[in-house]
Amino acid sequence: MNALIPNQIRRPRDVVYESLKRQIMLNELRPESALTELGMAREHGCSQGTIREALLRLQEDGLVTRSGHRGTMVTRLDPEEAEEILALRRRIEIRGALRAVQHVERDSLERLYAIQADMDAVAAAGDEYALIILDMAFHLTIFRLSGLDALEQILTRCTLHSHRSKLWAPGHRRPLAETAARHGILLALLEARDGEGLSQAMAEHIDTIVLRDGAAE
Repeated sequence: MNALIPNQIRRPRDVVYESLKRQIMLNELRPESALTELGMAREHGCSQGTIREALLRLQEDGLVTRSGHRGTMVTRLDPEEAEEILALRRRIEIRGALRAVQHVERDSLERLYAIQADMDAVAAAGDEYALIILDMAFHLTIFRLSGLDALEQILTRCTLHSHRSKLWAPGHRRPLAETAARHGILLALLEARDGEGLSQAMAEHIDTIVLRDGAAE
């Protein structure tokens, strides 16, 4: 996973991008916070050009918005918008699951088992951000089997936003180990080539991303 590669062997622009992405995903940089290239360049000890490149990538992710007169801001979190994004993610992943089982091969299963093992490890270590990155890798690995390539970028943005919204939700409290373990049923159904079962399990998985007081949102 690129996000877990030690910083010393990565390019400065990648390090800054990952740092800012992590802060936004974990809501350490709060929604609608203003971001200035000069201030962030001083904070990260790099050039404004490096910051600018990172911000452009974050804009592609849908994590910041940039406009001439307002500058750069962390994308807001709106409950109604988050609900629509989650519904879109659900639709895309269910459709993808039905097609993925037709193209699953041993190398894909081995990659998913490796990601599952990594998720268990980072959950045990309490690394919430690493778990988010691995969770996304798991879901995208399944989705790529569907061949619906034009939807991948949309799904990536939806998934990023749903993770942010989950962590922002008051009362969300599922343990990291439980979050990691929830993927086991998806992997088992994919390996069994059970398209209907996988699509139903994927729907339930997405419907229960956020838990409050023991009930699914």
